[in-house]
Amino acid sequence: MFKFPDQVIQHFKHPQNVGELDHPDAVGTVDNPVCGDVTEIYLRINDGVIQDARFKSFGCAVTIASASVFTGKIKGNDISGLLSGSDQEIVKRLVGLIEDDLGELPAAKLHCPPATVQAFLGAVTGYYRSRPDIEIISRIERLMPLVARYYKRGERPEDSPSSQS
Repeated sequence: MFKFPDQVIQHFKHPQNVGELDHPDAVGTVDNPVCGDVTEIYLRINDGVIQDARFKSFGCAVTIASASVFTGKIKGNDISGLLSGSDQEIVKRLVGLIEDDLGELPAAKLHCPPATVQAFLGAVTGYYRSRPDIEIISRIERLMPLVARYYKRGERPEDSPSSQS
């Protein structure tokens, strides 16, 4: 039986940034297609900088820990900075914000961090649709299928994101 890393247990038992924001600038929701866990990300954004980030999640320990880590890591970041680089670099960096902190996850739980990233990208898309920034919206639309590939990690080697670059 796999033992979760201590970081997962700590974020599960004591999640950070839990709850909704009053009058958020952006909200993104994902229903994880692998397991059905639901995560909502709430953002307060000022001049493109994430001032606050919160989440609600109905899911397993890794889903909750992923959202806890991610919301803490994105606070104070400029969205354009988070979305800079090649599409592959962006996805790897965003998922890495979670996985670098949580440690080695079992293959059966590798679908949890990308769901948090998808909820974030959904929130950012909604934010920029109300401002219309076509460049950022089209970039995010290109990122979504790349993030979806991360759900398949741990299933078969040919399904991993690096084999589909």
